[in-house]
Amino acid sequence: MTTDVKNNNWHTKSIEQVVNELNTSLSDGLTTDEVVLRQSIYGKNELTVTGSATWFKVMLHQLMDIMNWIFVILSVNYVTGSMLIAVALVNFGLGFSQEYAAEQTLAALRDLSSPRADVIRDGKEQTIASGDLVPGDLILLKEGDSVAADARLVYISNLETDEALLTGESLPVQKQLLILDKADEPLGDRLNMVYSSTIVSKGRGHAIATATAMETEIGKVALKIDEADTNEQTRIQKSMNKTYILLLALAIISVIVVCASVKFKVDFDVGMYAMTIALSVLPAGLTTVMTLTLVLGGKEMTKHRAIIRRLKCLETLGSLTHIFSDKTGTLTIAKMVVVRFWTPSEGFFYVTPNGLTPEGDVYRTFDKVLDLNDETKDKIERIEKTELNSEEIQRLIQCAALCNMSAINRRQETDPNKLERKITSKHEQGTLAAAIEESIPQDEEDKSDWVASGSPTEVALQVFAHKFGKGKPQLSSDFGWELIQEYQFDSTIKLMSTVWKNRLFGESFVFTKGAAERIIPLCNNLSTKESQDKVMEQVHQLASKGLRVIAMAYRKLEESKLPSTREETEYNLTFCGLTGIYDPPRKESRDAVRDAHRAGISVHMLTGDHEVTATAIAKELNILNEKTMSPEVLRELVMTGQQFDALTEDEIDGLRYLPLVVARCSPETKVKMILASQRRNYISAMTGDGVNDSPSLRIADVGISMGKNGSDVAKQASDMILTDDNFATIIRAIKEGRRIYQNMQRFLLYFWIALVGLWLFLIVALAIRDPENRSISPLSTIQMLFLYFAFTPPAGSLSVQPASKTVMLEPPRPPTESIFNREILLDLVVYAFCLGAISLISFIVPLYVIGDGHGIEGVRCDTEYNPVTCYSFYRARGSLLVTLTIATLVLMIHCRSYREPEWNIRGLKETIRNKSIIGTCVVNIVLLVIFLYIPKVAEDGFRMVAVTWEWGLCIALCFFTVGFGEFYKLLKRRYLKPLEEHTVNEFIQQS
Repeated sequence: MTTDVKNNNWHTKSIEQVVNELNTSLSDGLTTDEVVLRQSIYGKNELTVTGSATWFKVMLHQLMDIMNWIFVILSVNYVTGSMLIAVALVNFGLGFSQEYAAEQTLAALRDLSSPRADVIRDGKEQTIASGDLVPGDLILLKEGDSVAADARLVYISNLETDEALLTGESLPVQKQLLILDKADEPLGDRLNMVYSSTIVSKGRGHAIATATAMETEIGKVALKIDEADTNEQTRIQKSMNKTYILLLALAIISVIVVCASVKFKVDFDVGMYAMTIALSVLPAGLTTVMTLTLVLGGKEMTKHRAIIRRLKCLETLGSLTHIFSDKTGTLTIAKMVVVRFWTPSEGFFYVTPNGLTPEGDVYRTFDKVLDLNDETKDKIERIEKTELNSEEIQRLIQCAALCNMSAINRRQETDPNKLERKITSKHEQGTLAAAIEESIPQDEEDKSDWVASGSPTEVALQVFAHKFGKGKPQLSSDFGWELIQEYQFDSTIKLMSTVWKNRLFGESFVFTKGAAERIIPLCNNLSTKESQDKVMEQVHQLASKGLRVIAMAYRKLEESKLPSTREETEYNLTFCGLTGIYDPPRKESRDAVRDAHRAGISVHMLTGDHEVTATAIAKELNILNEKTMSPEVLRELVMTGQQFDALTEDEIDGLRYLPLVVARCSPETKVKMILASQRRNYISAMTGDGVNDSPSLRIADVGISMGKNGSDVAKQASDMILTDDNFATIIRAIKEGRRIYQNMQRFLLYFWIALVGLWLFLIVALAIRDPENRSISPLSTIQMLFLYFAFTPPAGSLSVQPASKTVMLEPPRPPTESIFNREILLDLVVYAFCLGAISLISFIVPLYVIGDGHGIEGVRCDTEYNPVTCYSFYRARGSLLVTLTIATLVLMIHCRSYREPEWNIRGLKETIRNKSIIGTCVVNIVLLVIFLYIPKVAEDGFRMVAVTWEWGLCIALCFFTVGFGEFYKLLKRRYLKPLEEHTVNEFIQQS
């Protein structure tokens, strides 16, 4: 059964009415079958996209391409004109297909980075794409979420939402479970509702979806949130647009020079020369190809588990000098487990880890943190859990279970996530987004029989409590505990508290957990410095083992004096113990840190852990290295967030190095760290997952959010999303970003060598005159267009080259460096002069060898062809076309590397394996034979005639180009110094 969701005043209805009218359940949500039915009725939960690039908009954009209109304007006779119009149509078609494909790919990448929604379906918590929500879905809300649909609240815990998008109200709105009377109540006063696209700024809640897609309040006003400035151009694209203007000016100047050479007495032949020289410096479609290269690069990134939200970060990745990374879940696997606990009266205990499975033995290790092995078996004793019945330990277990919003459940035979995937695929089948998502490597299935929801730390504590048979479900159902109030974890004070009532005994308790240094001052049984120091000594023992230490405390409340604020709740507590949580580093993290160091990138770890824990993990990952760093330097490179935040800007700028490890780090510390790195002219990446991380993600050069555990706010603020939350993925993305940038450099270098070399030749050829002392065009317009198409496939081949072997051994590229650095400009000049020289030789030799050796003997050969007087001129054109076609292919192979030889055995093998190069070579030679040896095509179309012995001349000139390029690279390897390195931490190369 479904209901009409339009114009239904849900804020005036009770929770029971909403549940009944939407035929849903407060405990189980919707069933899978009902979801499928409602998706067929209501469709996808998506706003109508008015700003996306439709085929019509792309077509209009292509029609505005100045190159197409230049081709049309230059079509002046029926043969050349028809060819130019055909070229314009082909260029338009290619440009349209490429740009439309690029826009579709960008849209697909945006779909992958779109918000997710947590729901309860079939009685199980699931995470789904927000587009798959339907009216009646039971939505779970938490801090940092972007609300995916309009919904009626049914449960709240300190819930506040930022509704400025809809109401303009800058302050968050505190929600309440009210029933409002007025149907026309203003949106900002509907305290029992949440609205699509607003942000949960604080607390938690459950809500039933009442409207989706265009039926939401934001849909009614047809407001589209442009989340990522997807049309923002990269620095290279902006540079290319400016270059186009300069090239257009150069083309105009070149035309004026050609016309001036004949004192502006322009006829058809001179007009053809002017047209040819103009075309030689106007590369049609280059911007489209550049955009396509970037977009396909972003698509390729998804295979490396990185979703690019802004194309500009593809360029910035190659310049990164510093990575500021979270520890939990990024450098570590985020599969935490409690392996130690300590109480003041009974000492240390070891709990055997077993993943999410709530089973394990307990060993007493007395006053030391001992591991379970042969050497320690005489110093520890196994103890039955039922014997651990002291109030201290029981309160510790209760605190772990009840001051906790996570849950663990046995995995069902039918995994609801797999069912959800099937439902989603019905809507995505055949779409590009689905194809890209399928290309992302998936993590291995968790083989545990248990599944968890919630933060990794809380899950570890919940599993710990379950091992004693006193998890939250058991305490609620069997022991009568009922939640009264919750104060979420606050990263600024490092605390979380809950208030529970035991119905069996009529008693109420506060349970608080958090950082030891924040818990200790709140405890009445730790009032002396001696007692506080004793606890901190145990904290250091646990932290030195690389464990995250969580302190636990509680307070029994007087029934008549339940606290109403956080300040009234978190005081006068009783300390009951510590837990040590182990989060093992990812196997690949140490190698990834090493690869970053080799690439000249400094890795900084920012964590909420204790300073000793953070230091131990940093040493394990080689972020800190005791072999290369003295104790004094180690102390300098490790700070707490409080210490760093207490420094002024001048004091931070006066530090020799920014700290490599910051413990007890807050979101504000991250912002301060990024600002400090920017003042030092570092190019930095920052990772984050929480709503409070969004400021640092926005101001970082590359903001990186977590795809699994990241909040929607963090994702929307970021430039890149890691689908596996893995630090090693950042390094793979940097490598891919460097590869893309290098390939664009090679691609552009080759293109400009061909164009500049040809332009230089055409300028010099102005000195060659016919008997009437008029300039003649060494290339016909059709020959010029053929060369343009001959240039393009090799350029495309360069744009997809694999990364060089040294790409991650090179220093970061200076961010202010032009895409044409000094070495590339040197290559451009040298190779362009080489191409211009061999072009001149291949043209002049036939021109002055054939006939009487007087050069051009005919006049107006393009309009009045004379087989006797114009023959040598036409044959010289044929020789030039053959030389340019083959020589540019030789130069493309040179451009695959700047200094390494490419015409050795290794390079030849690579060339032979490259189907694009071999295919281009074969096609070009076949086309040359057709165009040269079919007289009608050669003479009337291309204005040339067949060549014979000139093939030998052309091949000799190409061999000269091979030798010249290899000799030039030899000189560079011998005399050129490596490019100047960007400033990085001096220790990273030593570590």
